[in-house]
Amino acid sequence: MSRYLDISIPTSEQTTVYPGDPRPSIEWPSWSISRGDPANVGFFRGGLHHGTHVDAPWHFCADGKQLHEVGLDPFLGPCLVVDAGDAPSITADLLEATVMHPSDTKRLLFKTRNSRTDYWHEPWNPDFVYIREDAAQWCVAHGILLVGLDYLTIDPPSEPEFPSHLALLGAGIVILENINLRSVEAGKYELLAAPINLQGTDGAWTRAILRTE
Repeated sequence: MSRYLDISIPTSEQTTVYPGDPRPSIEWPSWSISRGDPANVGFFRGGLHHGTHVDAPWHFCADGKQLHEVGLDPFLGPCLVVDAGDAPSITADLLEATVMHPSDTKRLLFKTRNSRTDYWHEPWNPDFVYIREDAAQWCVAHGILLVGLDYLTIDPPSEPEFPSHLALLGAGIVILENINLRSVEAGKYELLAAPINLQGTDGAWTRAILRTE
């Protein structure tokens, strides 16, 4: 029997956002049952990179694909969850040591110490575990389709040029950010993380789920 693991973070007006991003709001400016209307009709205002979301290549690459041009393949299919333990960053050496059959792996999710806290309800932490550029280049060299990390972004504040974003997105590899892998063991799963069907955008929200037998 299949078991489904929700790896999305809870999204609300209190969810931590990337520094400088607008804090989202959820409101009922028109219909509301409490005001005597026949239904509740909510409105969401906020960025596309709030909560669990994907980055399309156009996020950083002017000639990269927008979200609707990416297709579904990167977001659906077998994936490997890599447990980085207490490593301060995801490196190429770590991937060489943990990804035993890279030719069979197309989607990688990195479980780090970021997932040990409710980081989505805590202040921005510049000391998060990030993906180093050499690891991003390793993913490019091995034909990875999607890379996921358990924090708001994959590049640290010490890298203002966003080298890992540029390496991955420049090669057409999509990025899944803001996932929670706390209760997920390292190993193989099926990823179900198709984003909403927005046209002409650099990313969108997704309800990321892992399926296992």
